[in-house]
Amino acid sequence: MFMPPPKKAAKKAAKKAAKKTAGHHHKKGHQAKELRRAYEHMGRIDILRKSLDASTQDTIGALINLSKQEIDGGHVKDAADLLRASEHLGFAFLAEEKSDTSRISAELQESITEHFDELLRRADDHWGGEQHSGILVALYESSRKYASKAFKGGAYHRALEFARAAEAIAHAKHHGTLQLGPGHTNLTLKG
Repeated sequence: MFMPPPKKAAKKAAKKAAKKTAGHHHKKGHQAKELRRAYEHMGRIDILRKSLDASTQDTIGALINLSKQEIDGGHVKDAADLLRASEHLGFAFLAEEKSDTSRISAELQESITEHFDELLRRADDHWGGEQHSGILVALYESSRKYASKAFKGGAYHRALEFARAAEAIAHAKHHGTLQLGPGHTNLTLKG
C-alpha cells in the first residue's frame, strides 16, 4: 500500500477539512437566509392582516401556523414559501375584483398574459409529482381557480397575486402531517 509523503497527506487532509467546513457554513448560511426570508414575509403579513376581512385573516393565520410547524421541523425554506404564499393571498384579496382594462395597452396586456401563464406553468411544474397535504391541495386549487377567474374578468393585479400564491404553495414541500390547529377543519379560499 502506497502512503503519500507526510506533507502531501497533511495538505490533502487540510483540503478535505476545509471542504467539510465550507459545506457546513454554506448550509448554515442558506438556513439563515431562509429564516430571514420568513421573518421578512411575516413582517409584511402583519401589516397586511390589519386590512383583511376575518375569513382571509383565518386563511392567512392557518398558513402562518403551518409555517411555524415547518420551522419547528427544520424546514425553514418551506416555511418561507408558505409565508410568501400568505403575503400574495393577502394582496390578492385586497386587490380590486374589477379593473379598468381600457387603460392597458396591447403591449402591456401581452406582457401580463405571458407572465400570468409563466407563473401558472411554474406552479404546475413544481406541484406535479409531489405528495401534498390536503390543506395545501385545497389552497393551491383555490388559488389557481381564483387566479383564472380574476384574469378572465380583467382583474390583473388580483390574478397575478393569486397565481403567485399558487406558485409559492407549489414550492412548499410536504413534511409529514400538517395540522391547522383548533377551529380550522376545512380550509378553502373565498373570493
